[in-house]
Amino acid sequence: METQKTFRLGISMAGAVSAGAYTAGVMDYLLEALENWQIAKELNLSGVPKHDVVIEVIDGASAGGMTAVITAAAIQRNFPHVNQQNYFTDACRENPLFDSWVNQTEEPGKDMMSQMLSTEDITDSPKLNPDHEVRSLFNSLFIEKIARRSLVPTVKDPGTKRPYFADDFELFTTITNLRGFNYDLEFFTAAGSREDRMTMHKDLVHFQLNPSGTYQNDGKIPFHFNTADGLNKELLIDAAIATGAFPVGLSPRIVIRDPKYINDNNLLKITHGKECIVNPLVDYHAVCVDGGVINNEPYDLTGIILANRRKSELRKAANREAAAHFQLAKSASTFDTTILMIDPFPNYEDKPAENYFNLQALKFTSTQLFGAMRQQLMVKTDLLEKAYDDNDYTRFMIAPIRTNSGVTQKYPIACGALGGFGGFFSKKFRIHDYMLGRRNCQRFIQQYLCVPVSANNPVIQYGYGSLNEAELQFLLTGNQKSFPLIPDIRLSQDNLSLVNPLVEKEFPFPAVSLRYLVELEKKVQMRFGVVFNNLTNSHNPLSETHTINPVVQRIRKESWFSRNILKPVGHFTAKRFISFGESVGKNFAAEKFMDTVIADMDERGLLKQDI
Repeated sequence: METQKTFRLGISMAGAVSAGAYTAGVMDYLLEALENWQIAKELNLSGVPKHDVVIEVIDGASAGGMTAVITAAAIQRNFPHVNQQNYFTDACRENPLFDSWVNQTEEPGKDMMSQMLSTEDITDSPKLNPDHEVRSLFNSLFIEKIARRSLVPTVKDPGTKRPYFADDFELFTTITNLRGFNYDLEFFTAAGSREDRMTMHKDLVHFQLNPSGTYQNDGKIPFHFNTADGLNKELLIDAAIATGAFPVGLSPRIVIRDPKYINDNNLLKITHGKECIVNPLVDYHAVCVDGGVINNEPYDLTGIILANRRKSELRKAANREAAAHFQLAKSASTFDTTILMIDPFPNYEDKPAENYFNLQALKFTSTQLFGAMRQQLMVKTDLLEKAYDDNDYTRFMIAPIRTNSGVTQKYPIACGALGGFGGFFSKKFRIHDYMLGRRNCQRFIQQYLCVPVSANNPVIQYGYGSLNEAELQFLLTGNQKSFPLIPDIRLSQDNLSLVNPLVEKEFPFPAVSLRYLVELEKKVQMRFGVVFNNLTNSHNPLSETHTINPVVQRIRKESWFSRNILKPVGHFTAKRFISFGESVGKNFAAEKFMDTVIADMDERGLLKQDI
């Protein structure tokens, strides 16, 4: 029987808006642990577990998808890890994860909210927005700047070796495709064959690292960073921006794909009898928004890809029968493949209310309807049957836990205010969440991403089997009953022995100045004013061909009195009424917006009351 030496890992990252800083901190620590373990193995030091962990899939929705793309670029070279001892040094610019999620595009005198409340995306972008359309509540041009800064200059350093990533690892971001893919179901009727048509808006942009660039006819978009131009860099940028395009708040993104990347992808081709989902002769264009709208925790797709990779290996080994019946092993004693979910806003805190009231008024049912539609979109029916298996080791989750002097706090994430937009109000919030991500990752891989000793898992036995008692004691978890999948070890200064990593300590919870928030209201008024003034601007080819129904035109024909007396007076009055309404409207909206921000910050303990 072949010795099992490797754990295969898929990393799936949930949506988080600005709390992507937390996810970035988790990834930074995870990569640091893998690097140090790999160096210790290469130095052939005693006491080092010799099994392997290989990341085969990285993916995400929204902020998680953006982090997945940034990570794919970051691992092409070495970079310093950012912690509480060096985050104020040059390391903060040299680490792509910290730079993208914490620094963002902030500069002295030009903080993130000032940028997001500026109006250049509407009034001063003739190439990007010639019609002065309002595409989002906030100016989101900074996102493209970050994406290009992270990806465009990236070229693989041939001296950087990361064997803990598969040579052909897969990467995807979920997107909500507003155009959608059309399907039809045929019925036989008295009038002949007829179709019941439906449109699927659940979408993903699916990549695979492929240094040769050869397309494998499987819908996976090949990419690499081997040259300055790379391969499909622009599509990677589009995929990152589209998945993070929070509806209304941030601008949507047009994603253009070769139709083969849709027609050949079995994750999109849900009707396998249909030869093509989209026209195979024309590039497929779609306006896309946040992937988290439909699938905010895409671990279901991660699992499918991991299983498909194993099936492909079996088919290549001419074991087609085994491939046809293959399922991922789940128990502690047999599993060798698992998913690590990183989720800044896990749903396990959203418990159903114990009391249900039969509220029928429109003001209640209208709001409940949108909540019901959103929840139904997120249901993963195919996984519910597996939800209650106590011995399922195929899913792990890192989620925020913050303590203060050992007491668990109600609100762990600083960026969680205002539905996840809170991090844009203060860089301190993003720094805190990044450090919290590192702290949580450290504790998780040391204490929870583990396998019981009693399970006799073959990969664990291979990895730890040759170590002596003292070496095993050094690596055992706190309960002395489990071995970690990823040993969290560091090297001594002379590189001759193993030492424990520095403990990631509690980081002070930040606060934003009330004075700053009050002064920000003027910028909110200005932004909202421009939004209101330009809200109807658009270039819509459909409106150019619109004609008024002749019956409607006849019954609505203006009288002479209306045309010559009322209309001129009405225009004069209307202009002033509209002007007054816009002024009052933007001020009222800005006031209510800032009231909401201040109240939420105060409730979460994030407000410094300095006025």
